[in-house]
Amino acid sequence: MQKNSDRSKVLNELFKVSKMGMEASEIVLTRTHEKELSNRIKRQDEGYINLMEKTRALLEVSSEQPVGVSKRLQNMLRSAVKANTFFRHDPQHIAELMVRGSTMGIVNITKTMNHTPDCDPKVRKIAEDYINAEKCGIDKMKAFL
Repeated sequence: MQKNSDRSKVLNELFKVSKMGMEASEIVLTRTHEKELSNRIKRQDEGYINLMEKTRALLEVSSEQPVGVSKRLQNMLRSAVKANTFFRHDPQHIAELMVRGSTMGIVNITKTMNHTPDCDPKVRKIAEDYINAEKCGIDKMKAFL
């Protein structure tokens, strides 16, 4: 039973971080005018959307719905991103925000994985792939800092 519970916890956390990453990157995209950076953020956004769909499908196999992100947290995220990009939307600042967001996602998934030792290996692999993709995204954002 613990294994299913751990599986759900990791999948729900993956859904949350990908949803928040998608929301933040889509707001940032409207304020990004540098073409190469914009393309990089679009690719990250596509990764978040794909991960959301994958985790939703895996939860539905177990007759579960993703827990999602609270409206309050979504509103806080939107407000913070908009406020952080209102006056400053130069490539360096945008890249820094993307790095910070990716780092928060890595931390959240790592904490969840550390507290769910009996998680399904397939789900653990998806989480590890997410972490590796975010690290790669961070490395690519460094060029704009």
